[in-house]
Amino acid sequence: LAEHNMPFATHGRTDAGLTHPFHDFDNEAFAHQAVEKLVGRGRKRIALLQPPSKLTYYTHMRIGFQTGLHDYGAEEVPLRVTIDNTLEEIRNAVEVMMRAPNAPDGIVCSAGSAAIAVNAGIEAAGKHLGRDVDMVSKESAPILNWIRPEIITAYEDVRHAGREMAKAVIARIDGIEPELLQSISQPVWSRKGQ
Repeated sequence: LAEHNMPFATHGRTDAGLTHPFHDFDNEAFAHQAVEKLVGRGRKRIALLQPPSKLTYYTHMRIGFQTGLHDYGAEEVPLRVTIDNTLEEIRNAVEVMMRAPNAPDGIVCSAGSAAIAVNAGIEAAGKHLGRDVDMVSKESAPILNWIRPEIITAYEDVRHAGREMAKAVIARIDGIEPELLQSISQPVWSRKGQ
């Protein structure tokens, strides 16, 4: 598209080596704030269910998570699956992790649908959300608190992202320079996460 001077915008930043319009969610801020919220609840051993490393936002998520661990004095409990694994694989991996002697007391989940599988793994291990472990999850549809009010949620407004991308494409058609058409949304925390 860039080679043919076709106006476009992406949902998320890229590492393509070109300046282009985009709208993104601040995954670095989300992960950092998620660690802060868990540590604020007394959690110190935190696992991250992250995106796969092939996606650009993996790097943003990891930077925010690692910085949060450092800033708030917590440690990472490795989780060997990503949000690209099946829900069953995520559930099973979380169950194994939660049965281990070094189980986390906090989990950050980078996708709402995966949070349902994480919750199922916690329950399968005989642990209780909000008592034995707290979870923070990003979500693009406000449903997690209907399932488990104990989940601390941050809302990623994909409709807003679509509007921002549409405005960017129209502005690019009108000749606005691409570096002026880049925006990033901040996490919007549920009342429980305040």
